[in-house]
Amino acid sequence: MWTRILALIATLSAAASCARAQEAGDPAKGFDYASRLCAECHAVQKKDRMSPDPKAPGFQEIADTPGMTGISLAATLHSVHENMPSFTLAAGERDNVIAYILSLKQER
Repeated sequence: MWTRILALIATLSAAASCARAQEAGDPAKGFDYASRLCAECHAVQKKDRMSPDPKAPGFQEIADTPGMTGISLAATLHSVHENMPSFTLAAGERDNVIAYILSLKQER
């Protein structure tokens, strides 16, 4: 399931990357938010190897998905996913979480 979602994200991001600049946000605030609200299911820190919920990808895995951009993450955060609770992020919170996830991206 996550493989298909990550592939869809990569496809969307490749198409959208030319259309808009990267989202702005504060990675430190994004980490704080993710640590409080996302860490119950996701591995949110770079050093975390496994998510508490094995079905939930770690933020490092998400960040390192080829073609991952702020646009694709924003689209993902707005869509409903199986096994993921329904929630709404304010625009600033969303941008901060996206900035944090992208800060984890490893150079290739």
